[in-house]
Amino acid sequence: NRYYGWYPDKGETIGTWADGVHRETPGRAMAVSEYGAGASILHQQDPARRPETTAGFHPEHYQALYHEKNWRDLRDRPFIWASFVWVGFDFASDGRNEGDRPGVNDKGLVSHDRRTPKDAYYWYQANWTTEPMVYITHRRQVMRTAPRADIKVYSNRPEASLTVNGVAVGTAPVQDHVAVWPDVALRPGVNRIAVQAGVGAEARLDAVEWVYDPNVLDVAPPEPATGK
Repeated sequence: NRYYGWYPDKGETIGTWADGVHRETPGRAMAVSEYGAGASILHQQDPARRPETTAGFHPEHYQALYHEKNWRDLRDRPFIWASFVWVGFDFASDGRNEGDRPGVNDKGLVSHDRRTPKDAYYWYQANWTTEPMVYITHRRQVMRTAPRADIKVYSNRPEASLTVNGVAVGTAPVQDHVAVWPDVALRPGVNRIAVQAGVGAEARLDAVEWVYDPNVLDVAPPEPATGK
């Protein structure tokens, strides 16, 4: 079980660990039986920082970034013959008191009630499904306090096109299942963000609404003194 990038006694990347083991035993294939990070769909932070794992704030966006990096590390090393995401769904775990509620392990890709896939779920969907898809990440941070935002999607199409409030922003290449439009201007009040990926019968559309209000209080916790 490896949780690099999550627990404070672990480093930032599973790839460094795997490379070290492979150097010591180059003739032996390996499998990773668990890797994951906690997240609450109620907790949003931009930019996301690595949280205190035992604290009450587990931002959803950090979990997605964690899985992006760890899956790439695992995928790109052919000597790793298998890996297993921990875990599909949030589940009961007596004795835990972290994230948005006690008694729950929130490392799931889907919420405890099985109703809401988290951002990280769609990262794996973009990587693993052949069905055309596009998904706007960081979507649940509806209230925005900054006048500009990076807009990011997961997709398995070659490129995606962004419109904001009906105005075309541009088309971006989807690179390793991610497309980003940096520093996009938001207007005061409601903003409709829409992204189309693919063309013709394979075109898929995703859309969200964000509200830009600089007077909204940002309740995200400060960065821990340890930086983790």
